Amino acid sequence: MAAPAADELDVKAAARLAGRTAETIRRWVWSGRLSARKRGNRLMVARADVQALAGESAEPAISLREWVKLAEAALSHHTGPYRSAADLVLDERRRRLGEVDAHSGR
Repeated sequence: MAAPAADELDVKAAARLAGRTAETIRRWVWSGRLSARKRGNRLMVARADVQALAGESAEPAISLREWVKLAEAALSHHTGPYRSAADLVLDERRRRLGEVDAHSGR
């Protein structure tokens, strides 16, 4: 497996950098606040994006109202196979269940 680029982090490394939990990083990705790409089974995020989102100050970079507008605009242009994070999770669980069934001879 190729080593990740220095400017890319997996979820655990991003969580350490941001001082948050890995689940928070995943929520940021699923909500559209943080862009990510899949490398195998792992989500990879840009170090600069994590640093910008985590920020040093307690003040948000944009207001919640502005963020909602950005999120709605991003969702209106969504062209992927999933309507929501829940669809992604359900599809992944079905895939894994199929692998387990195939290995057990069902």
